[in-house]
Amino acid sequence: MQDKHRISLNAIRVFAITARTGSLTAAGTELGVTSGAVSHQLRKLEDELGVTFFQRGNNTVTLTEVGRRFYQEVAPAIGLLERSADALYRNENEISVHATTSLALRWLIPSLDRFRALCPQVRVRVETSSARAFSGVSDADISIRHFRPGTETEAWEFLARDLRRPVMSTNLHTGTESTLPNLPALQCCIGNWDWKDWCATYDIPLSSLTFGHEFDTDDAALHACVAGLGMVLAPTILTGREIRSGALLALAGYEPVETGTYRYKRRSESRAVRQFCGWMDGEMRGLE
Repeated sequence: MQDKHRISLNAIRVFAITARTGSLTAAGTELGVTSGAVSHQLRKLEDELGVTFFQRGNNTVTLTEVGRRFYQEVAPAIGLLERSADALYRNENEISVHATTSLALRWLIPSLDRFRALCPQVRVRVETSSARAFSGVSDADISIRHFRPGTETEAWEFLARDLRRPVMSTNLHTGTESTLPNLPALQCCIGNWDWKDWCATYDIPLSSLTFGHEFDTDDAALHACVAGLGMVLAPTILTGREIRSGALLALAGYEPVETGTYRYKRRSESRAVRQFCGWMDGEMRGLE
């Protein structure tokens, strides 16, 4: 059997770019090589196939009839290969992260500039849902969620402890009157399970608290807290900005109590996903 011609795919790509641009110099610029290197590739391809693809002028080239037919046939295939390669590159450098709304708004999004500084080529798409609507199954590359004590966490990697403490607005602080029974409490968890756990730790009757407004997310409750509507049992990782600025104060005499953990699961093991997970771990260690 006669051997088939072994034609370089790279040479065909050089041909297609030259045909499209109509210039050896322009083709060389797009390919990152000299016009002489482009001319050499084209001559070799023509010799191997026994045809003439171009009529050459002063740094310009014009397709012959054979060259025109060949370009019409190979251009769609070259375009498909380039689009597939571009899509693969985008997929490898774009990740989706699913997190609860409060965690995304108060920690993840404000911290993303530091991740961008470390990995400027990676694009992050953030998806959010409330803790009550959070599904254990997500199409996101990385899912981050809160787990209450005693909840099954198999296959979820540890990210941080959920440490909570009562916080209040400086507008609500009135010196000696700012004691637990004298402050209205805000509810943001179903059945007040967080306040129940916290009160049990300090042996405080839940009935000694007076509950006012109710909210469906930590973020909404914290906005109400800053506005002076009451105190919130808030995760420390969600209140750093307000504590540093003085907009919120921690109620004196009470240390943070662990009321669960934040954990994440990854659906992909791409380089960008590994970089993001490593960055998250480092960020959380810095908050300890």
